[in-house]
Amino acid sequence: MKTLWIVVLLLGTGILAPAEGASPPKPRNAPKVIVINDDGFSEFFGGAYKTVDEVRKRILRYRDTQVAVLEWCFLSGSRANYPSKVTELIGDGVTEFPRRGDKLVHETLRGFADSGVDLTQVAAKACHEAGLPCYGSLRMNGDYPAGWMGETLPRMLNSKFWWDHPEFRVRGAKGEDRTKLSYAFPEVRDFKLRILREVAERDIDGINLDFLRHPPFFGYEEPLTKAFKEKFGQDPRELKADDPRWLQLRCDVMTKFVHAVRAALDDAGKCKGRRLGLSARVDWREYRAWGCDIERWLKDGLLDYLVLAQHTLGGYEFDLKPFVAMAKGSGCAVYYGEEATLSGHDLTAQEDKLIAAGKMKAPPRGTLSLDQYRARAAKWYAMGADGVHLFNEGRLDVMRQLGSVSPAEATR
Repeated sequence: MKTLWIVVLLLGTGILAPAEGASPPKPRNAPKVIVINDDGFSEFFGGAYKTVDEVRKRILRYRDTQVAVLEWCFLSGSRANYPSKVTELIGDGVTEFPRRGDKLVHETLRGFADSGVDLTQVAAKACHEAGLPCYGSLRMNGDYPAGWMGETLPRMLNSKFWWDHPEFRVRGAKGEDRTKLSYAFPEVRDFKLRILREVAERDIDGINLDFLRHPPFFGYEEPLTKAFKEKFGQDPRELKADDPRWLQLRCDVMTKFVHAVRAALDDAGKCKGRRLGLSARVDWREYRAWGCDIERWLKDGLLDYLVLAQHTLGGYEFDLKPFVAMAKGSGCAVYYGEEATLSGHDLTAQEDKLIAAGKMKAPPRGTLSLDQYRARAAKWYAMGADGVHLFNEGRLDVMRQLGSVSPAEATR
């Protein structure tokens, strides 16, 4: 663990800081920036993406909108939706799928790969045709519990790395397995970095680190507890979970990882002759508990845009002004993160069987309306937001209006 503290010391001196400053996205067809996220799974699940042309057409719809950045998610669980040399393709090696949509996802992606199609490259090229930057979006910890849906879903989405290394998972205070891979282990950080380096070779314009999908990222793993004991002479498992020293230790480890991502992007950018961006989506309440020292990331100039959101269904509200103040002078843009879904849940395997048999209808989902979006956007802009980040949203009328909402509407 001596190496960890050397790295932390270097981070404090700024030696590991990137050579170039932040470069936030520019607004497009509107005063404010609109960022949208395509999870790279749902449209395949629902059958909207069955061909390469359908993927392209979906992205090209944003050509005349106010969308300024499209984030393309390239992992589900810890498997890829493109032919990766680091992890497996979604669904490969699986013979039983939990839902019809899951089988369709795999068949479509497998067909693309067999035809020599690189889906990440397809998405990036389509974005550029539409006049948009494309950020590859990494779901930071998307793996599922081993027994979920009779083990079928985790077999489809969790990587071989996850199955082969239970010793690298997050542990509770009593040693219980918390499913997710822990960033306390250098092997886990290396696994994620190798995927990111591979994606950065494609024609993307940046990387988005999505911490809302899904915590936790740390627990009471041996590398962390040992380092804490060496530094403070106490066992962290005997302290309150929010002990500032314990939280800072985990933040230091994650900051090391974010610096490594920034360095990988700088390396890839040199080969491309241009700077690649870096962004993060975090929970406004829990970010330090999750190991996200965003104040430090801003001071170190690591991020081009920061999305503040909440790890719940949509409709939440919070004060964005403290984060705007935190980012002042950093060059990093601050966006309010909207989750479109207000109610509902992902389809279960049992529900899918009942729907297929004609015994029930698909469960409804409530979503934010355009009027709600406009009223909410006015509030965020009045608080100083540089734009809005949209999650689980694909309606064009929303994309054509939110960037030009006036903050004055918040007082009406």
